[in-house]
Amino acid sequence: MHKAIIKSLSPMERKVIPYLKNNITLKELVKNSKIAEVEATRAIQFLQNKKVLSVDTTVQKIVSLGNNGKKYLKRELPERIFLRNLKGKTLSLSELKDHSGLSTEEINVCIGLLKSKAAIDVTKDRELKFKLTSQGEKLLDKKTPEEELFAELKQNSVVLDSLQDLKKFAYDNLKKRKDLIQTEEVKTRTIILTDIGGKLIQEDLGVDLLESLTPEMIKTGTWKEKEFRTYDIKCNVPKITGGARHPYSEGLNLIRKAFLEMGFQEMEGPWVETAFWNMDSMWIPQDHPAREVQDTFYLDRKGDLPKDAAFIKKIKAAHENGYNTGSKGHTTEWDPEVAKQLLLRTHSTATTYRYFYKLKLNENCKYFYLSHNFRNEAIDATHLPELGQSEGFIMADDLTLSDLMGFVKAYYEKLGITKVKFKPTFNPYTEPSMECHYYNEKMGKWYALINSGIFRPEALAPYGITKKVLAWGMGSSRMAAVLTGKLKLKDLLGPEVDLEWIKKHKRSTKL
Repeated sequence: MHKAIIKSLSPMERKVIPYLKNNITLKELVKNSKIAEVEATRAIQFLQNKKVLSVDTTVQKIVSLGNNGKKYLKRELPERIFLRNLKGKTLSLSELKDHSGLSTEEINVCIGLLKSKAAIDVTKDRELKFKLTSQGEKLLDKKTPEEELFAELKQNSVVLDSLQDLKKFAYDNLKKRKDLIQTEEVKTRTIILTDIGGKLIQEDLGVDLLESLTPEMIKTGTWKEKEFRTYDIKCNVPKITGGARHPYSEGLNLIRKAFLEMGFQEMEGPWVETAFWNMDSMWIPQDHPAREVQDTFYLDRKGDLPKDAAFIKKIKAAHENGYNTGSKGHTTEWDPEVAKQLLLRTHSTATTYRYFYKLKLNENCKYFYLSHNFRNEAIDATHLPELGQSEGFIMADDLTLSDLMGFVKAYYEKLGITKVKFKPTFNPYTEPSMECHYYNEKMGKWYALINSGIFRPEALAPYGITKKVLAWGMGSSRMAAVLTGKLKLKDLLGPEVDLEWIKKHKRSTKL
């Protein structure tokens, strides 16, 4: 048995074994052998697989001085200096600062701390004045539990679980102060030799065995005279996770696949837009609240309007008097300078209208777009300043709201969502307008899915579009989260994402 193990030992294991003894810690082993910790750890894992040893791991919370605490290594804590300077005196805030040499921040900490201990009286004339109470006088003659613990920490770190009740209370108080002390989890790995290990460390390991076969050995036949190390094919090795698509990207691809299977063409457009394409082109009034800086990220410069003067004249007319639709428009003067303002697009409908203009669309067609958009929103579980949106439209004759509802239901069924409901809403550029919500069985709640409607004549007439246009926009980032089993965006994107979940995520190959 021992010979078989010896024959399978790697060079690193052979380096470690002479320094092994029962109950030695990994830290001691590294120090004694002068082998890098990562190499020693790997050798120990190999030996553990061979049942030469076992490893007992204990975790302790170790308390030591923080960066601010180290400033007081050669001086007293600020509250002790504060107390001594008040002995037999009443001092104003400025006088106390001059006498003690304490900073404003240190004095503020001392005031709160000593007031909580009923050690000082604070009065206010033109400025704050301080004097000791009887309790404060008593504190002058003895150390507080916080000072006693701090004095220990000046000498050495301590194990948190070893602190008795009073010092545990002192620890809780010191921990509240900025970087005065710090607590770290320290793992101690202790090596325990098995019977096999106890005998193995007494054996002569001989010389290192050959690790590989060379072409020269094969040609000359000298490999027959060599002794090679045997390999343990049952040995545990680190699991290697190959590169894979992020679950968020996978969710977007499922959304894209659904559109493509329904015969849609994909659009693309710029992230930075003029207010013209982002707002004016689709008949959003220039005094609409969505244009405010509270909702929109503006750049400090302006862009250009389309050079087609006749087209700009039609957009202006649509805003001011409804153009040729019979509408009264917004009845306010349209300002081209407002339309030139550059911004990070707030929605991808800007790209839809770019396609209306660029392709001169007035035919049966279907387009979609998965886009990045930006809104000045507070971050919460379902909102980020950057949001993904799935934009799309269907253009044809005689389309109705029933067609839109039928499309939305059929589309979401492809994504596995069947329980939906519709309700009316308002959009400046669609009429009628409609929201769709879905029921999440896991959470037992309804969630918003999509905002949609039929484009108004005022939003289409400047482009020469006479057909009906069904349009919608949905939060594709939120939908991607749902498709990957997450309800909160922060669980899918950002610093709080569970990397192990990403590595083990079962990737879909179909809807």
